[in-house]
Amino acid sequence: MDWVGYTLMQAAFFASVLIYAKVRRLDEISIARIRRPRDARQFILAPFIAIATILVFLPLANAWISFLNIIGYPTKSGVAMPGGGNVGIYFLALFVMAILPAFGEELLMRGHVLHGLSTKNVWFGILMSALFFSLMHSNPVQTVHQFGLGVTMAITLILTGSIWMTVLVHFFNNFISITLSLYIPQVEDISVQLGYFNWLTGAASVLIGIFLLVLLFFILSRLGDKRGEYRVTEEGIVYDEFTITAILPENVKTNPVKDFFKYFGSLFKKSGWKRTTRVLTRANEVDYRGKAQPMIGVWIALGLSIAYWLYSFISGLIK
Repeated sequence: MDWVGYTLMQAAFFASVLIYAKVRRLDEISIARIRRPRDARQFILAPFIAIATILVFLPLANAWISFLNIIGYPTKSGVAMPGGGNVGIYFLALFVMAILPAFGEELLMRGHVLHGLSTKNVWFGILMSALFFSLMHSNPVQTVHQFGLGVTMAITLILTGSIWMTVLVHFFNNFISITLSLYIPQVEDISVQLGYFNWLTGAASVLIGIFLLVLLFFILSRLGDKRGEYRVTEEGIVYDEFTITAILPENVKTNPVKDFFKYFGSLFKKSGWKRTTRVLTRANEVDYRGKAQPMIGVWIALGLSIAYWLYSFISGLIK
């Protein structure tokens, strides 16, 4: 019955998006960015983004699960994963729990919710859409990982301009989880024996994952933003959207590796985050309306989502 519920939920997402677009007379292709990414090579990075996201947020999710265990919450009451080694069950699980959510949830959350929330500002859209994505699952056990995955996929969509990229990242995230659960359940036991859940290995996983995510986002940005912070032309350098040019000395070339480490170091400064915000804002392709637009609908929706999450949390706690 759980699998039937998952399927019906994804069908409801599709239906709600299509009905909303029809009633509001929206250009669904443009709003949801149903198009190829700005550079086809960005597709190659999708599985690596999924893996890096797991490295960052799985240890944090495990820390959250440890807290739930302490307060007596049944952490085994999460998503019903397939058991045994039946190939037919495996492919059915991939379809119901990896392929359908990758399309349905991405069309709703990144295709529409992110677009609407981003009209306030780009970080509001990224963080709030991730929060809605996490609460929408109404599964306290998954809350932390789903939030992190939501942030990753929002940034991925913005940098690539294509929902197909987030569909792939979402699919690979679920594919890895299902495959390990069904065919290699020993991974969790081995991880525990190696100290996977202790603070040292968890912290190392988070740090390595963050470095990889920043690197992957940097590559996505370089591939997808043909303008970039600047672009080198025969006439010189063109900065941002302006036509200011500066003539380069002959034989001067940019070094992508040096540029990345310089950018990574800048993230420890305010200037680096300002640059990141500027790049994301320009790449996002939405009409910004600032703080003046009414947010009452957003706060009502957030309140209802939190109430639903709390209902699921309390229900699990008193079982």
